[in-house]
Amino acid sequence: MSYESGIERLQELLREMGLDGCVLKGMDNIFYLTGFRGSEGMLLVTRGDVVLIVDFRYMTHAREVTNGIHIDEMRPGYDVLYTLCTKYKISKLGFDGTHVLYNTYSAWAEGLPGVSLVSMNSSIEEIRKNKEAGEIAVMMDAITIATEAFGDIMGVIKPGSVEKDIADELDHIMRKRGAQRPSFDTIVASGPRSALPHAEPSDRKLKKGDTVILDFGATVNGYCSDETVTVCIGETSDQLAEIYTIVDDARKLGIEKAAAGTPIRQLDSVVRGYIEEKGYGDYFRHGVGHGVGIAVHEAPAINTQAKGLLEDNMVITIEPGIYLPNIGGVRLEDMILITGDTPQILTRIRKDIMKV
Repeated sequence: MSYESGIERLQELLREMGLDGCVLKGMDNIFYLTGFRGSEGMLLVTRGDVVLIVDFRYMTHAREVTNGIHIDEMRPGYDVLYTLCTKYKISKLGFDGTHVLYNTYSAWAEGLPGVSLVSMNSSIEEIRKNKEAGEIAVMMDAITIATEAFGDIMGVIKPGSVEKDIADELDHIMRKRGAQRPSFDTIVASGPRSALPHAEPSDRKLKKGDTVILDFGATVNGYCSDETVTVCIGETSDQLAEIYTIVDDARKLGIEKAAAGTPIRQLDSVVRGYIEEKGYGDYFRHGVGHGVGIAVHEAPAINTQAKGLLEDNMVITIEPGIYLPNIGGVRLEDMILITGDTPQILTRIRKDIMKV
């Protein structure tokens, strides 16, 4: 992947905002721009230079994974940010406001005399919305690992199996197949617990007639996949079968309408409106989807408050669901790539009624 293009886009933004540079603390943003990820660090980007600032634990690693940027060391008694702002004659300094704690901001405000601090809010996340070919290719690798791992564990999705055991096995196989880690805490929720959208796997045993929601993803080279399937343990009730069909149709409708130039809020409204027409609007309360990339949930958010338009090369999810308290639920989720009028479905697991 080319980290240089992200830096170029950020430097152009600095010029547009009249900033001499910006300092970043969010590790996802630092990884996006440099390829480095650690437990802490800072990145200073000026209009013509880039400096990654890490402590002694990461100096060697930072040099190994980055290319064409300077590496500086945090150490006691050395105010590295003050020194660099002086070196680069920075008077207006942006910062990633969604990641900087108030205490950090206060320390900078006091320790950088003559420097005006300007919050860039989520500007870097906005830059990350549109994926490059290399980013998409890595996410496809993550999807392949998650898809194959799901196929491997299908045999343990059966009456008597325990939610926690299924989740653990899925995580283990994703790692065994090459994932760095799961993209997030894997969700396995069965029976009445499948009506909890973000239920943690429990000690509950699967029973005949259950719907089982599995929401999972793999991380590969820093990029995520995210997919949700719902499996039926034998024959379900007529109502659960009904909502399965409604959710699947809503998913297909969302994918069909996900064209470049579509208002994001309108996409949410179309999918939500379909479920409302079928009489289940009160049982679908979360957003229709979200962006995926370095973070499993990133811009754009697809919900009732969304702003902006869908754009080419966004990778988003479509994930409608219906959750009936004390009965059960269904959620189906695909990752798609926005490409003009015809989105490309990236995930590959079937989403029609799946019975075991």
